[in-house]
Amino acid sequence: MKVLIVIAALAAVAAARPDVSHILGQQHHHHQQAYVKPPAILRQIQETSEQGDYKYNFKTENGIEAVGQAQLKNAGSQDEALVSEGTYSYVGDDGQTYSVNWVADEFGFRASGAHIPEIPEEIKKGLEQSANEPEDDGQYREDPNSYDRPQQGQQVYRKF
Repeated sequence: MKVLIVIAALAAVAAARPDVSHILGQQHHHHQQAYVKPPAILRQIQETSEQGDYKYNFKTENGIEAVGQAQLKNAGSQDEALVSEGTYSYVGDDGQTYSVNWVADEFGFRASGAHIPEIPEEIKKGLEQSANEPEDDGQYREDPNSYDRPQQGQQVYRKF
């Protein structure tokens, strides 16, 4: 159930993503392939550390800008995670600038922007419900009834 909800949410975000191939200098022609010079990079800064932390910042001549950073959280512990965040923007075919803010951490990837649709309420409720359920430990059990887990305040009756 959790997997289906996550897949549905990712599909909704992917479907909302505009085609940006023209921004990156890629043109698709069915009959001919024309070479298009990629946009020049006006600014590019990159910093990395041995721990995996990084920062970047770039801008191209056609209006693409991106800034991002990551830091290792809880290094050396069981809860170690690389937390990344950033933003990027580009100019669409309509001349409007589109911006996307994003975060990637131990809770997954999340993107937001004025042009990105919100997650439907049904999916939000399903995600909240899934977050409150105990996780499957992934272990095989001979007795299929041992997979039954009582909900909070509920008893499970098994037939023998």
